[in-house]
Amino acid sequence: MLIYAFCDAHGTWHGDPHAEINQTRPGRGILTIPPTPPDGTPGLFDGQRLNVLYAACDLEASQDSYRLDDGGAFPATWHVHELLSPAYLPAHAEPTRASPAPQRTHSVKLELRSEDRRYSLSVDLLGEGRIELTAIVCTLDGIVQGELTGELEACDLGEIGRLIASVPTTAPARSGAQDVPASTSKTTRHGDAWTAETHDYLKDHYLAGKTPQELAQDLGRSEKSIRWKLYSMNLAPFPADLAPSQRTSPQPKAPKAYTVEEKRQTRPNAYKPWTPGDERKLGERCAQGASLEDLAQEFGRDLGAIVTRLLKINAEGPAADEATGFSP
Repeated sequence: MLIYAFCDAHGTWHGDPHAEINQTRPGRGILTIPPTPPDGTPGLFDGQRLNVLYAACDLEASQDSYRLDDGGAFPATWHVHELLSPAYLPAHAEPTRASPAPQRTHSVKLELRSEDRRYSLSVDLLGEGRIELTAIVCTLDGIVQGELTGELEACDLGEIGRLIASVPTTAPARSGAQDVPASTSKTTRHGDAWTAETHDYLKDHYLAGKTPQELAQDLGRSEKSIRWKLYSMNLAPFPADLAPSQRTSPQPKAPKAYTVEEKRQTRPNAYKPWTPGDERKLGERCAQGASLEDLAQEFGRDLGAIVTRLLKINAEGPAADEATGFSP
């Protein structure tokens, strides 16, 4: 059982909210992040009460566990652990020697809503005339659909805004589409909320004789999700073949037999925060053709840490291509 995603105080989801989990519904809980001591490195979510999701999944696990407010304790995925660090670094871990991040002097946050989306734009003013911009698109119930983050010179923000505004917003009509709700597409919509329109379409066309396979194609969803939805609407029998089999109580996995210090004997920068300089150098080395293993050795981090950071900074190069399909 791993904590694989969490929602912060502003309603933004972090981690891997779209991860494939090995159960029908994830567990939910509250994790309160304590303030960082005055002599420590501040965390991104100090003092916040986070809504967390946990389930059995195949993502890379961190070494340390996180105790929820109700008393339950679970390890986190490596991605979640990195976001919550350094608030939960072990007390015996070596203090981080990395250069501090640029001091934020002011923040601006804007939010807009449509019928089925929420758009959030955050701008943090950094030192030396630079800003950090984060744009997040999510459904009304908080499921993240897309995220864009980056730094630029403050003087360029106006031109970037005009460039975005010039992009055509009217998508070309799809040829051959018949009687399919406008909000659906042929691409997978795993995780999207069901709307009244898609409910009606599913009911009407199932009663008219369409199969779950055909409906899955029409609505851009998996056949499994269609069959569960038909059952929940009392239109089809219980899909017994899709229900998870009863399992005997599994024996808990033995904890990883190493400490942070032992881990850093082979990966000296394991669990340490990334600095802007590290990210710039990583992007440069990736563009120069370094492999994932080369980058892991050079930066003293696990392959999973390198993969996540390459994807986060939108790096280009053979290692970034390999990271897209990486499986630990």
